[in-house]
Amino acid sequence: MKTLITAILLVVAITAQADDRRKHEQREKHEHHNYILERQQAYQVQGVRTSRLIIGKREIDIYPNGMMFEKNNLVGIKK
Repeated sequence: MKTLITAILLVVAITAQADDRRKHEQREKHEHHNYILERQQAYQVQGVRTSRLIIGKREIDIYPNGMMFEKNNLVGIKK
């Protein structure tokens, strides 16, 4: 009986650690997201951004062709 309880506790402990690790990895991945590289790889823009507009918590990247992006969203086109 003791062996069965020990085995069950061991399985529960290993499972709990796996869940925490997975959540931590997702959090790290989200923090290091590079939208500039994503836009370049998807051929939405060419080259690097020319300026960045910061309004409160919003960060808007402006490119030479006039396209303005906030994260992965096109928010406008500047002529």
